[in-house]
Amino acid sequence: MDQFDILHSNGTIDLNDVLSTNKNEKKKAARKRWAILAKALKSPSGSEPSSPTDEISVRRISSFMLLTTQLLDHFPLSSTDHCITDQIRKRTWYKYSMKVDDREYFVNVGHRIRAFSAEDLMGFNNTGNICVWPSEETLTYFMGANLNIVDGKTVLELGGGMSCLAGLICAKYGAAKQVTLTDGNKVSIENVQTSLYNNEFACPVACNVLKWEECVVKEKFDVILCADCLFFDEGRIHLIKCLWDVMSSDSLALVMAPRRGNTLAKFISHAQKKGFTCREILKYNSVVWEKHLALLDNCEYDENIHYPILIEVTKTQVALDS
Repeated sequence: MDQFDILHSNGTIDLNDVLSTNKNEKKKAARKRWAILAKALKSPSGSEPSSPTDEISVRRISSFMLLTTQLLDHFPLSSTDHCITDQIRKRTWYKYSMKVDDREYFVNVGHRIRAFSAEDLMGFNNTGNICVWPSEETLTYFMGANLNIVDGKTVLELGGGMSCLAGLICAKYGAAKQVTLTDGNKVSIENVQTSLYNNEFACPVACNVLKWEECVVKEKFDVILCADCLFFDEGRIHLIKCLWDVMSSDSLALVMAPRRGNTLAKFISHAQKKGFTCREILKYNSVVWEKHLALLDNCEYDENIHYPILIEVTKTQVALDS
């Protein structure tokens, strides 16, 4: 019996079944990983940035504690439209907040209350449905501290997952011309769309499903945001092609990701071959940097995996491999 045998015939996953096995240690470890995933998917608290995880998880350092979450016991319905109110009721609502220079920034984010199917669990583009990862956390904080970057600009977030936190902060507190939030997973975008109903924004905001390999966006954007989207080889190539299509020679892409072996280096190499210029910034925010330094004494902290690096990406007029 392998790890996929824990999926029921109806495509759902039962946490108790995951933990009941008495097989060898290797299979136990695999099942524990599924248990972590199942718990995160089934429980809203599992999606909190600072939630504890099983010792088997690679996500031992789950947060830089830049964001806090507060469960909202009651959330007033913001619409009289039955379809919208139904989607709002299907979610547990959290206030995601952070303080930058003593100013609070927050957005309301819904966590879906539902059984997850096998389809939800498969594929590379479902990771954003699980939790807020450190790269998203640090990119959100960085944008909150540098909102002037989006002044009068059109903003596109790629691979924003179920929350698109960085884009939401820009739309709510920045002076952007327009913000567009995207992910390749339709479930993520449905969740983001519902969150849009329960926040007030300073500019027009839209969200759409955007699969990088099928990118047909003709519009050019001034600022592109992307957090922790570099870990799959095929996905990186599609992302670079998508970035080229949505950027003009005056655009700026802010890509946040840890080195994670050679995945970041591969992205930079492929991007440069395409015709991009990539500027790697290790110390992009003093608060994040101090937290990073403090964590270096933690035996479970591996900066190769856990510390996100900011890459500023700009393009030349002509793609080198076109």
